[in-house]
Amino acid sequence: MKKNILSHLKKTQMVSLATCEGDQPRLRPMTLIVKEGRFFFATGSKDSKGKQLEDNPKVEFCLLICSNKNSGYLRGSGVVKTIKEQSTRKDIADWAEFIYDYWKEATDPDYCLYELLLYQTRFMAPGEMAETVSEW
Repeated sequence: MKKNILSHLKKTQMVSLATCEGDQPRLRPMTLIVKEGRFFFATGSKDSKGKQLEDNPKVEFCLLICSNKNSGYLRGSGVVKTIKEQSTRKDIADWAEFIYDYWKEATDPDYCLYELLLYQTRFMAPGEMAETVSEW
């Protein structure tokens, strides 16, 4: 199932990312970065989601998958961890070039990189009426 799920993903794609602020869910568009089966998000250090992720690292994303007539989705649940290792920060910034549109260098302290450690995915192919749940 992992191979099928990864086949629907590009190196970067827009997803809806859910976090929590206290007992209130927060949803926003984010770029999901996929490299070698690993999942990342980049954001600014002053963005409200950073505080939310620090307080509660549990997240879920949803990617809509469309065909000519139908739509489906891929949802992924897990926890994020902050990536401090400079070589990984640079590797991901070089992989997802848009990062340099926001931060001049991968060493910029305002550039926050999070890795999503998936524990479950839910996939519903376009035109289907049932989802497949997989432990990651």
